[in-house]
Amino acid sequence: MRKFLLLGVLFGAWIGTNQTAQAVQVNPKGLGEGLIYPYYTVNNDLNTLYSIVNTTDQPKAIKVRFLEGDIGRDVLIFNVYLAPYDVWTGALVPTTSTVAGHIGEDSALHVTAEQSCAPFLVRSGQEFLPFLVDLDSGNNDMQRSRHGYMEVLEMGVVTGEAAQAVVHGEFGLTDDCDLLEDDWADNGEWDFDSLDEPSGGLMGSATLVNVAESLAMSYDAIALQNFWQGAGIHTDPGSESPDLSDAFPESRVLMANGDVADSEWSNGYEAVSAVLMNQSVMNEYAFDQIVDGKTEWVLTFPTKRYHTTSGFPVAPPFRFPWDGWYSCDEFSIAIYDRSVRIDFATVGGGIRPPITPPPSTCFASNVFEFIKSGSNAHVTSELLGTQNHLTFEGPVGDPPTTENGWARVVYASSTQKMEPDSGVGFLGLPVTGFAVQQFTNANASFGLLAQYGSIFSHKYQVATDE
Repeated sequence: MRKFLLLGVLFGAWIGTNQTAQAVQVNPKGLGEGLIYPYYTVNNDLNTLYSIVNTTDQPKAIKVRFLEGDIGRDVLIFNVYLAPYDVWTGALVPTTSTVAGHIGEDSALHVTAEQSCAPFLVRSGQEFLPFLVDLDSGNNDMQRSRHGYMEVLEMGVVTGEAAQAVVHGEFGLTDDCDLLEDDWADNGEWDFDSLDEPSGGLMGSATLVNVAESLAMSYDAIALQNFWQGAGIHTDPGSESPDLSDAFPESRVLMANGDVADSEWSNGYEAVSAVLMNQSVMNEYAFDQIVDGKTEWVLTFPTKRYHTTSGFPVAPPFRFPWDGWYSCDEFSIAIYDRSVRIDFATVGGGIRPPITPPPSTCFASNVFEFIKSGSNAHVTSELLGTQNHLTFEGPVGDPPTTENGWARVVYASSTQKMEPDSGVGFLGLPVTGFAVQQFTNANASFGLLAQYGSIFSHKYQVATDE
């Protein structure tokens, strides 16, 4: 009897473990079924280059989407069918829109030289499109699309005749990509064998490039593991589905003390938000004048649109609905120089929105610019070239302020929290991003190129509501 009781206990424990084994989580090793690229921009003479790598021996169907920076409206969506071990790359460059109703507005253009199957995509130059941006009447200028973020989701493993069509043959060309495009064009339905379940193994990166100043600054995409449980969702190339709301509604977060926080949610996007929840964001800054130093931070909220664009009630942890212009959440910021002098900063600069203390992040993609105390704030940030930015001054002391240090952003409102259906809840907001730094050494020897640029991932503190 005791033997059977022990077996029952062990089986029950295995079942409990197995039920959460497929919970959505960030894979620190960089591989997953979903990828989030926290930032792209074509402002300020910058181009953005990106790559998606299939590290497996299986052909995959993936959905690629670019989302503008105000609230994450889709501005370009397409499918790519990757062969085993295949790589897809593309670039975003500035352009002016030729789309009716937006002619002449600043916009972005996607170009690629890849041969992998991407039905209907204009590879030589596909403009970003305004159809969802137009939902925000009065705030629908395509300037919004010149910065934002990017998502990639695996929809499944391609099988049968379609799998053979996407394989690269002689000279790197695929066997028959037209076969897939003709199939979608026929009736908008996938008439080949159904896709097998997504198996993961995607990785990605992006690079911000300033050709004129010979700068290239790179970062790795965030990998979401166990995004699906079972089959994915395979849709036509122009469909907005699947997206982050289709995630399996359970999350798993590794805490700093080694504990694992498992949670069940009502919606898939909440599970993705949970694995991105952070109460504190930390990074360094430097604006050393001798090397014309510049530092800007990117803070992106990849799931903000799901929480704020459905009207009241707004889904926590965000507090206010998107009104077509803003959805703002307060934070505090403490800035320390390298001599441990501190300033609890107030906000200045940035022509939109006109925020008074305490500062707030009001968009899906936000930029902070750090400048010397007493300097004039810039209408557009000097490095990333965005108008939707906040400006923060370094601490002042005696002797005068130093020009480098670090800062901590804290989301500590009592309402900034997520409470799950069961399991562990979290405080803060679902935020990710990085710091960008640029330096120019005017004292370098004649003939030497002396431009330097770097990207540093943010560091975070996760807090639960327990």
